[in-house]
Amino acid sequence: MSFEEGDRERGSILQGLDSSDDELRRLSVERLLALPSAEAIPRLIDCLGDSSWRVRKAAIERIVACPEVDRAAEALVSALADGENPGRRNAAVEALVSCGEPVVSRLISALGSDDVDVRKLVVDAIAGIGSPSGCEAMVSTLDDPDPNVRAAAVDALGVIGSERAGAALRRVLVRRGEEQLVCFSALKALARLEERVEPSELAAALEDPILRPAALALLGHCDGGDAVECLLKGVQSAARASREAAMQALLLILSRSDLERASGLVEGIRETVRANPGVMASSIERLGEADLATRLVLIQFLGLVGAAESVVPILVAGRDEALAEVAHATLEAMGAVAEQALDRSWESLETELRRDACELLGCTEGRYGTARLESALDEGDVELRSAAARALGQRRCATALPALVRRLERVAGSDDIDADEEQAALLEALVSLADPRDGADSSLADDTVELLASLVEDAAEGLRLCVAMVLGRIGCARDAELVTSLMRDPSAPVRRAAVEALSHIDSQPDSQPDSQLASGAASEPLRLALADESPLVRIAAATALGSSRSEGVVDDLESLVHDADWRVRAATVRAIGTHFAVADADPRRDEAVALVRHALGDEGLVAVAAVEALGQIGGEGAARVACELLHHGEADLVRAAVGCVGAHGDAAALGELLQLIPHPSWSVRAEVIQTLADRHQQHAVPHILRRLETEQDSFVRDTILRALKRLEG
Repeated sequence: MSFEEGDRERGSILQGLDSSDDELRRLSVERLLALPSAEAIPRLIDCLGDSSWRVRKAAIERIVACPEVDRAAEALVSALADGENPGRRNAAVEALVSCGEPVVSRLISALGSDDVDVRKLVVDAIAGIGSPSGCEAMVSTLDDPDPNVRAAAVDALGVIGSERAGAALRRVLVRRGEEQLVCFSALKALARLEERVEPSELAAALEDPILRPAALALLGHCDGGDAVECLLKGVQSAARASREAAMQALLLILSRSDLERASGLVEGIRETVRANPGVMASSIERLGEADLATRLVLIQFLGLVGAAESVVPILVAGRDEALAEVAHATLEAMGAVAEQALDRSWESLETELRRDACELLGCTEGRYGTARLESALDEGDVELRSAAARALGQRRCATALPALVRRLERVAGSDDIDADEEQAALLEALVSLADPRDGADSSLADDTVELLASLVEDAAEGLRLCVAMVLGRIGCARDAELVTSLMRDPSAPVRRAAVEALSHIDSQPDSQPDSQLASGAASEPLRLALADESPLVRIAAATALGSSRSEGVVDDLESLVHDADWRVRAATVRAIGTHFAVADADPRRDEAVALVRHALGDEGLVAVAAVEALGQIGGEGAARVACELLHHGEADLVRAAVGCVGAHGDAAALGELLQLIPHPSWSVRAEVIQTLADRHQQHAVPHILRRLETEQDSFVRDTILRALKRLEG
């Protein structure tokens, strides 16, 4: 830049700094480092006091970026003495903190300032940087004549840490005549450092009503018996802050205790609270008004006490989403006490609390829970009934089975707008209750199926559908006869659910070799379902057979490739592909490719399914058929075909992909280039390089660059 250009640039910057427009001033600040540092730094310091926070922020960023750190640090420290503009001083502290370690030595030098405000701000900046190199200086500053500076130094040591810091902070606590502010900061700093300070060292603080809560909180890091005794006394304190600090400290000690010590500590807490009923009453009252952190402590502490009167208040507190998990875990740990308390209070609980109670009762095992949940199945609120059903399933209580089924009889097929939700909950409950694969007793599964089977003959369509759906989740080979009978049901939805159930049973490891549902065999009922009058049933049957390893699947599905319903054709093609994905080996691969090839000329979604199926069938034959689609007009089909060729094609098939590198669709271009790189086709490099010269799409360019790196590497 010439002298004349530099002068014009300087004039433009200075003019912008004087502008009344905040944005112009900010932009000028961004350019200030174009001036010599001797001029730029003072002007940046001036801008730290600008009325616009955006300008101040830009000035801080430019100062931090300044290459002359020492000069910038000196100017910033000088700015700390500006008592007329607090904004500039605060911004200077922020800038010093952002500069970090390089300015610590300059800050330490400034601790000798006669200005108490400067010393305080310097300590704040050192604390913000958090560098261990400032530790010794902070220890020395503990002797500063001003209590505010000493308190700031204490806070800084709590941030910086080190063994030296802990010892120095202990000395502050026992220093005769020290200000409360400084001692309070020392207690907080020691707690932040998790220093183990014995009660004997805290005697003076524990006698001071102002310092006592912080001293009790600090004892939470001490494991000795004296600390526990002191904290149990603190729980009995008349001062609320001290009680709650002691509770939090006891919880902290408990979290580090082994089982034997924890048991003794919990018993000590319970004895203390039993001897002081006001502690319980006060804690319950505070659950509704304290801040979030305190309520978390109170919930856990009340859970340790385990008193019945705290159960409902904890449940109410758990309505707060931030407390819900802790409240639920606490009540669950209270077990039978929580169950009995909820049972006694049930009539007085609002509906929403009853729902929460049901969720809790699903996790407990006491004798009151099951009876209360069964009675809740007849409550007036559908969400409450649904919650009760799920809880009964979760408890896996065999005695609840008749009640759940009776309720299902009433709900299944109902025209009530809310019936679907309750029906889903009941089905979920029955499956949770009886699924042996999820850990339930197999005899309970048999009882469930037997009870459901007894209802089928005269049941409404909705209930028959529910029975089929449950069998689809818990049925086994022994239930094949019932499932097969449901496949002849007059209702298409029931037949479809039965087909899905039969497929589920067929896939289970307990299927017997001599059963008509022998594992891997395409059962006769499923083959018959391929001719069902309902397209949805035919789709379910095709999907089920597709998961079979039987070599006869291709023959079974052949007729549906030409089905009148396009949804059936698409499902059938997918099923053929699925079969070859799960079958170990099937000699009918060529016949399958021929069937799928026919579907390539079908309408959109059928053709897409066909291309995907080719990729699953695999083999060079599938890749050759996929090559026929490489010049199709639909980009989605072309991309799928490229994937099949990439997975299964020989050298000739891969060579045909070169023609698609300049394809109009970016997605096809990216797929082709990625595929060629995956198959290590080095001869494609010149073609890809030519495309790079004209490629405009950023995603494709990135794909090209990655591909070239792999191919040329």
